[in-house]
Amino acid sequence: MRQPRPPRHPPLGDPPGPQPTSLDILAVQSRLTNRDRTIIEWLDQHGVLTTAQLAAAFFTSPITASHRLATLHTMGVVDRFHRPTPTGGFGPWHWVIGSLGARIAAAGRDTKPPTPRVLRARHDKLTDSPTLPHRLGANQFFIDLHVHTRRHPDTRLVRWWSEHDTARRYHGRIHPDGHALWRDRDVVIGIFVEYDRGTEDLWRLVRKLAAYDQIAAEGGACYPVLFWLPSRSREANLHAEFARRRPTGPVPVATAVCDPTGPGPGGRVWALIAAPEPRQRLAELPFDHGDLFQLAPNLNDPALDHELESGSGSQQ
Repeated sequence: MRQPRPPRHPPLGDPPGPQPTSLDILAVQSRLTNRDRTIIEWLDQHGVLTTAQLAAAFFTSPITASHRLATLHTMGVVDRFHRPTPTGGFGPWHWVIGSLGARIAAAGRDTKPPTPRVLRARHDKLTDSPTLPHRLGANQFFIDLHVHTRRHPDTRLVRWWSEHDTARRYHGRIHPDGHALWRDRDVVIGIFVEYDRGTEDLWRLVRKLAAYDQIAAEGGACYPVLFWLPSRSREANLHAEFARRRPTGPVPVATAVCDPTGPGPGGRVWALIAAPEPRQRLAELPFDHGDLFQLAPNLNDPALDHELESGSGSQQ
């Protein structure tokens, strides 16, 4: 007789339990802080963050972060997985949205939440994704910006869109690793981020600018494209590649090197292509919000209209 196949165990930290009822959701919502709700929003929008990333963004210590995340996990708000390391053992916890967290996030957007099966498939794909290091690195850029605001109260990460959300809002014409609106005193600048791990041909990086230039030429947003690079040599080579290959275009391009001991992307680290010195802060880079009635996804977020009105509309 054929033996029954043993059940497949999910790769996440713990097997799923019973699905929460409406009463469970109401009880959990009463226990959530504003910080918890932001964590839910970020995991829902950006897919995955590590304990260290969430600790840096929202907590005063890794221990406090671990305790609160464990509580949210018990509540079904978040889920988690970790990957085996080549030397044995497992890497850090990677946090994803839980089934109840997904329902809370969907309720806030007035959309239909993913089914448990769809959510599980999404998480399974993340655990085995070869692009996970790239996604975490790109997310770290925006985490670092948020951390900068904790030390500099005159700055603020007004908006952070994921790669998927940015591409969707720009109708698939551009595919940066993320987009943000960044406030520094009275300036609100938009940025597109290209996170580079040194694995892509330099000419491919230069070629990406054509789509950004076309949108700006049509009256859309003319935001600087920022290349966050792994080394000084990579940065120098990219500047040389831009000088050889890119015709003059309207969109500014700036580069900086990811240095864990440096001031981070919110500091004076950005070197403009064709004018690399002196290095500048984000708010000093040239930009233009463009015609807000053409190719302007800013209008999809009316709550931010006052940010764009109170901040500089252009800086060319």
